[in-house]
Amino acid sequence: MGGATDREGVERVVRVARARIGGAWHEDVVVGLGSDAGLRLAPEADRAALERLPIALLPPLTDAHVHLGLAEPAAGAIGRALDLGWVPAALPGIAAAHAAAAPALDVRWAGALLTAPGGYPSRSGWAPAEAVHEVAGAQEAAAAVAAQVAAGASAIKVALNADAGPVLDDLALVAIVAAARVAGRPVAAHVQGEGQAERAIDHGVRILAHAPWTERLDDALVTRAAERTAWVTTLSMHVRDGDDAALATAVDNVARFARAGGAVLHGTDLGNGTSRLGVEADEVAALLAAGLGASGTVDALTGSGLELLLPWPARTATALPPDVADDEAVLAALHEARAVRADDLAPTDATAAATTEEPR
Repeated sequence: MGGATDREGVERVVRVARARIGGAWHEDVVVGLGSDAGLRLAPEADRAALERLPIALLPPLTDAHVHLGLAEPAAGAIGRALDLGWVPAALPGIAAAHAAAAPALDVRWAGALLTAPGGYPSRSGWAPAEAVHEVAGAQEAAAAVAAQVAAGASAIKVALNADAGPVLDDLALVAIVAAARVAGRPVAAHVQGEGQAERAIDHGVRILAHAPWTERLDDALVTRAAERTAWVTTLSMHVRDGDDAALATAVDNVARFARAGGAVLHGTDLGNGTSRLGVEADEVAALLAAGLGASGTVDALTGSGLELLLPWPARTATALPPDVADDEAVLAALHEARAVRADDLAPTDATAAATTEEPR
């Protein structure tokens, strides 16, 4: 799935002006990229024998909530994308089309959304019928999960939207989570409506596909959520909708979740009011408004912690200008970011000539 490298799993060792690894910045450093270890320090390499590339590297900018079936294939800054709901049979072809346009883009997906009969998004208008898998009860859970796994799903998505129709009951939800755990797949949930976030958090869901926005979660629930789940923010969707109240509620929930130590993941809900993969200024601004600061925002943008939930080696990286030396500078230079594969980092005549410059 996706276009991780020209030679998947083959590591390239390079010397770069700067790199952000494990949340720390390193200057004039040798790194490895392309293997299951992701972007890593490579102290074993002969640094003096390597030409320094005039770039700064960090783990791939990640959008952890997209619908690629509603998006235009295009190269850009995003190096990893998690599709959280589309027609399973169509997803390999859609991912291939996006990888052809953006060879450094690595795509994973969840397949169809599992929901109660007649539940969201079956009547939403945006989701094709084949993108919805109705689960009538716990007895159908294992087969529903198995169908997504067979179609290449790296995660399982459930819909718990009480504002738009019936929702899975507790037995069905628990059975889906159990089947997904056996299959080694985390469960992500769309939670909307009173009490749905609490159900997801307390019944084993690992990822909330949106930061909760229809209710303010109490502090005790936020603490449990921080211990058990990661949240994909999608705060910019409320800006696009012009819903200031929803944005304020979501930002407040994210702020307390982050302070409690919860893992915050960048996501835009691509396809919902936007059709081009990339980093949205409104999403970054909302993360900063939630008090994440520059470092927490860069962690969210690079999907820090996502590998703990998904078996997803980060074989791509984000390249920025060589004078990007801290997280504040990353945020200022996002418009210059580009996703790169290991094989994109081979020195050229131009980069070799530039390696005499000292990092600033």
